[in-house]
Amino acid sequence: MKIVSYTALHYGSDYLYYAIKSVIDHVDEHWIIYSDVGSHGSRTAARCPDTREELMDIAVRAAGEKLGWIDGQWARETDQRSMIHELAPDADVILVVDSDEVYQDGLAKEAIDFALHTGVRTVRVPFIHLWRSFRRGFAHDPAYPIRVINPKAPDGAVTMPTDKRVWHFGYCGREEIVAYKFRNVHGHKAEWRKDCDWLNDVFLANRQYDCHPIGSEFWTCEDIDLSNIPSVLLDHPYYNLEVVR
Repeated sequence: MKIVSYTALHYGSDYLYYAIKSVIDHVDEHWIIYSDVGSHGSRTAARCPDTREELMDIAVRAAGEKLGWIDGQWARETDQRSMIHELAPDADVILVVDSDEVYQDGLAKEAIDFALHTGVRTVRVPFIHLWRSFRRGFAHDPAYPIRVINPKAPDGAVTMPTDKRVWHFGYCGREEIVAYKFRNVHGHKAEWRKDCDWLNDVFLANRQYDCHPIGSEFWTCEDIDLSNIPSVLLDHPYYNLEVVR
């Protein structure tokens, strides 16, 4: 049995270490599929705030000897992500671990076991999204992404029933990183809402309602219960910040 995880990476120094650490004990390999330019639909001449050297140092510290790293440039996000099938053609289960996503304690193993038991090709995993701090966010958005792949299964998709969550910090990072992503390389850049200047009027203003950059009725802020926060995050430098800047 071979269990593999991977991160399609361009930036992510704020949470990359914690994301990898949240799964590394449950996998045989963790691959970084790195691009020095955006592959999520947009390219830019702007310099990424996170350097390759900085990100590699973080990945080595988190994954140790389980780390594999490949550099490349891809025209589409799906092409970058699909590289994992070439890098680990013998994998029985693949965990998707984005650089700003931290698995709750026990969730990685539960997701692997669930995927193997159900035998379907893709598994969607419940999320919680943090907003500008560890204590505010969105816990009830039902749009769960695929985070587990059964590469040997022929087809099928299912949402994993669990009370655990992947904790998503895409909107709880440094303002510099969020601004770079929003202005330059985000995969949904063409879909940004036109009814407001989202970066300035919503994110930087720390608005607490109707916060999604495309739009979602579920993105009005609520208090987040930290009793189930992934334990690896308890020593994160942002943990006690009122607002992450």
